[in-house]
Amino acid sequence: MEEGIVMESVWVAVAFVFFVVLVWKKAGAVLATMLDERSEKIRTDLEEAKTLRDEAISELQNYQRLHREAADEAKAIIKNAEITAERIRETAEKNASDAVKRREAQATAKIKAAEANMVAELRERAASLAVATATEIITSKLDKDASLAMIDEAAAEIEKMN
Repeated sequence: MEEGIVMESVWVAVAFVFFVVLVWKKAGAVLATMLDERSEKIRTDLEEAKTLRDEAISELQNYQRLHREAADEAKAIIKNAEITAERIRETAEKNASDAVKRREAQATAKIKAAEANMVAELRERAASLAVATATEIITSKLDKDASLAMIDEAAAEIEKMN
């Protein structure tokens, strides 16, 4: 009986191994297919992730380049604005200086004209005063003959000048 139990145990073990082998063959193929599909999906996902990563890096580099270009352009715009502002300031300074010089020249001309008018007026008054004084002196001190002689002398001098 013991021999029968051992034999049964051997046959159960052989049947179990046979069952496991059959199940392994059928299930192994299905499991292998599932694992292959899973590994292929993972590989595809990894390749897609790598592609997306490469695209993201490319976009990042593109945006960084655009940012650098924009910063450089902003610097250029600021530099041009500063140069233009400096040029405008210099032009305004020159225009103001020219305007001051013109006004100074106008003021100097007005002063000279006023001086000339004043001198002419003073000369005219002095001449009028001299003529009036001379007339008064001549009329008070000269008689008729002396004044005729004086007129003749003045006429002779005028003729010499011409």
